[in-house]
Amino acid sequence: MKNRSRLWIIRPLFLFWVIFTLGGILMGASAWKRLAESIRKWPELERSVYKEVQSMNRTTWAIGLMGISAGLVAFYLYRIEFHQEKIQRKLLDEKMKAEEAVKIKSAFLANMSHEIRSPMNAILGFSELLEPDGLTPKQSQYVRVIRDSGAALLQLINDILDLSKIEAGKLGLHPSPTDMRDSCEFLRTVFAQQAVKKSLQFQFDISSNLPRALLLDRLRLRQLLVNLLGNALKFTESGHIKTRVSWQSGSDDMSGTLLIEIEDTGIGIPDEKLKVIFEPFVQADLREHVQNQGTGIGLSIVRRLADLMGGVLTVDSKVNHGSIFRLRLPNTPVSNRVPVGDHAEPGGALDFNDLALSRILVVDDNQTNRCLIEGMFEKTHHRLHYATNGREALDFLDHEEVDVVLMDIRMPVMDGRTAFAKIRHRPTLMSLPVIAVTASSLDGDDSELISEFSGYIRKPFSRQTLFLALSKFIQHVPPSVTSIGQDGGGYDSLLPVPLPEHETEWRSLFVELSDLQAADWPALSASMAINETKAFAQQVFVLGHQAHCDRVTDYAAMLSTFADAYAIGDVERHLAQFPALVESVNQSLERLGS
Repeated sequence: MKNRSRLWIIRPLFLFWVIFTLGGILMGASAWKRLAESIRKWPELERSVYKEVQSMNRTTWAIGLMGISAGLVAFYLYRIEFHQEKIQRKLLDEKMKAEEAVKIKSAFLANMSHEIRSPMNAILGFSELLEPDGLTPKQSQYVRVIRDSGAALLQLINDILDLSKIEAGKLGLHPSPTDMRDSCEFLRTVFAQQAVKKSLQFQFDISSNLPRALLLDRLRLRQLLVNLLGNALKFTESGHIKTRVSWQSGSDDMSGTLLIEIEDTGIGIPDEKLKVIFEPFVQADLREHVQNQGTGIGLSIVRRLADLMGGVLTVDSKVNHGSIFRLRLPNTPVSNRVPVGDHAEPGGALDFNDLALSRILVVDDNQTNRCLIEGMFEKTHHRLHYATNGREALDFLDHEEVDVVLMDIRMPVMDGRTAFAKIRHRPTLMSLPVIAVTASSLDGDDSELISEFSGYIRKPFSRQTLFLALSKFIQHVPPSVTSIGQDGGGYDSLLPVPLPEHETEWRSLFVELSDLQAADWPALSASMAINETKAFAQQVFVLGHQAHCDRVTDYAAMLSTFADAYAIGDVERHLAQFPALVESVNQSLERLGS
């Protein structure tokens, strides 16, 4: 606007000077012509008059030339302002186009994520349902590959969305009291198996003066560290990976600087690549170590998350000697509140029969998703009802009562938000728990759904996620039969005597379990590696299924559930009961013989 006002001032000035110049020239020429003619007619005029006329003529030409010069200057300024305005208009148009492109890209990524998350929910969900169904070891391996590959694809989607949100400046932080010791224990659990497979020393060194709770975005910090440790493990074949966490107190002891160093003895990074490894889709070396190549998104997200948290991330590296990534987070507040842990502790086996008998309305237009939830509730005492859109759900609720509603958000005819609003406007349904189930990744959707609905589940979700969401609204009931090993009294009273036709299978089972106890169980109990625990549980499950021993398969399923939930305390307690389980199988065989 400023340039436009200046342009309108210069335009009349330019026209004024043009008119003034032309008028002065014409008037001066006319006057000079008349005076010259008069001089020729009256020779008796003094010479001085003639000189005066010449002086007037020169003055007139001087004024004319000044006018022309002023006009040229005005024209020059006009051209400059015109070009500047044209450039600024172009820049404004480009800016508007860029902003529109960012909006379109964000919407596209969010819609793409939604469309991918829905089938991913089925892939991960049904593969989870297949695992405890007594598959052969090879089939179990195939199912595990499907789940791992699906989880990797989902992580890639999340990374792309996070990168897009960071670039758009729409990724916010949510600080909460965080115990870095617990976070390090979580990271140790997640990566321990990979380190063991490579025979790497995997160490965490935590400073003794580190406060109990720091006010940090725990999930974003964990995402940052997972990326750094994942890269270190990917590119380190021998030696060690060390994580050092230290603390520098501030002047008032209410804040300080958190320092995290991750050192590895891997392949290192060439000097010429150090400046570009934090750029999106860039790898340190695209020719060597092809088997280790990925998308190159991880380190870009790490740098941007560090910047977002007000931190500084640096790296020192030497080819064939390793790298050290240093994260410095200054002005980190110390919290007096109880820290939030990284481990999800379900507090017991995820058995839907532990929840009181309930009627659950599932509202989802996708038949596959409805079948998945039906499979999760198979062999439970709960009663499921289905609707394909919000209108059908409202019609059903007009005639039937339910205890909980699982409401999808994007549906034809009537979406989940509209249906929820109408439910809340009915006096008899104002307190009905409605849990939002969505695959959306649009900015703000998460916080809005969490604040509006009674509960929130994001696709793809597991049995554990669904169980925990429902357990907030459905009462727990005491089990009719004591859970395996829950009373700490051993297994001999829980295992029945095997049927005669299964005696051979049980004796073989006892031998196999004894071998596992001698070979695998000691190291597993010491390392608590999650992936190894899952493999151990699957092996025990297959043995129990082949021998028709339900108590062994129940034990394995429970152990697998704890491992999936990263419930370290329950995993430790359950693994400690394995020798008692083996002994109880032996005692049952002895009772059969007597």
